[in-house]
Amino acid sequence: MCLTNGIKTKIIDRIKENKTFLIASHMNPEGDAIGSALALAISLKSIEKEVTVFNQDPTPRNLQFLPMSNEIVHRIDGPSNFDVAVVLDCADFDRLGKEGGKIEEIKNIINIDHHKTNSGFGELSLVDPYASSTAEIIYDLIKDIPVQITHDIAVNIYTGLLTDTGSFCYSNTTAEVLQIASDLVGIGVIPYKVAEEIYEKQPISRTRLLGSVLNTLEVLDNGRIAFVKVSLSMLEKAAAAPYLTENMVNYPKSIRGVKIAVLFREVSRNHYKMSFRSNEDVDVADIASEFGGGGHPRASGCSIKGSLSDVKERIFDAINRRLNNVK
Repeated sequence: MCLTNGIKTKIIDRIKENKTFLIASHMNPEGDAIGSALALAISLKSIEKEVTVFNQDPTPRNLQFLPMSNEIVHRIDGPSNFDVAVVLDCADFDRLGKEGGKIEEIKNIINIDHHKTNSGFGELSLVDPYASSTAEIIYDLIKDIPVQITHDIAVNIYTGLLTDTGSFCYSNTTAEVLQIASDLVGIGVIPYKVAEEIYEKQPISRTRLLGSVLNTLEVLDNGRIAFVKVSLSMLEKAAAAPYLTENMVNYPKSIRGVKIAVLFREVSRNHYKMSFRSNEDVDVADIASEFGGGGHPRASGCSIKGSLSDVKERIFDAINRRLNNVK
């Protein structure tokens, strides 16, 4: 804790000493990546810093309600224009996408994350694998700068907490998380309105795609493994964007007796992205890291090139090696 506090102090000093900031988060962003980035950006602007928020990919439609989301840029023209780059919710530079090389050119790089697989890159690295989300870390940082937490900041932080704790249902939901959520509600966040935007205003294409995905469900190993598949043709038929597959892996995970659930999504020909979910018996971040991915013990992901049959064989071999040690 003392070491973490020391790093936090250095980060705050770096923020106060500099003027222009680039805030970046991982490609294919979700609520924690976007919410954390926007909360920090609004905070830094409030203390008269010049801030640009970058993400390689478009903001998912269900997150476009977030304050300042319309100001996110998707290209970096001049890395020399920034004194500091703050990289959020990102285990390594590769997760930033094609512009990652430009971000690496920025002199001062601050790495803030909660993934245990984080490589520790950057001049200053604040990584807390015990935090529920990067949003939780950003909340503490903002308070210590100090910055007054406005409604716009609060909505973004709350979104990061909500999405990365599975609506406060996952095992990373702690007393601290619930207290922060309570504080944010006290500031003016309306929980049902945030949940409605994120979960209940989905396009009809997602529901059509979900029907096709559930039809691919298979269960293996006496019910301990369940998986579903998403092909490019399924996405095309449903007129659905890839980000709409977010959290579909939770459906096979919800089956009684399942210890590991996998979603295989076709990215391109002979290239697949896997999303893993597990119960407390198996650390799926360990599985994902075996294939160059990462994440959390109960939720992680990776990508592999190869035919679907080859990819499945490699993934299930890695899963079975872990399950052999589980009663």
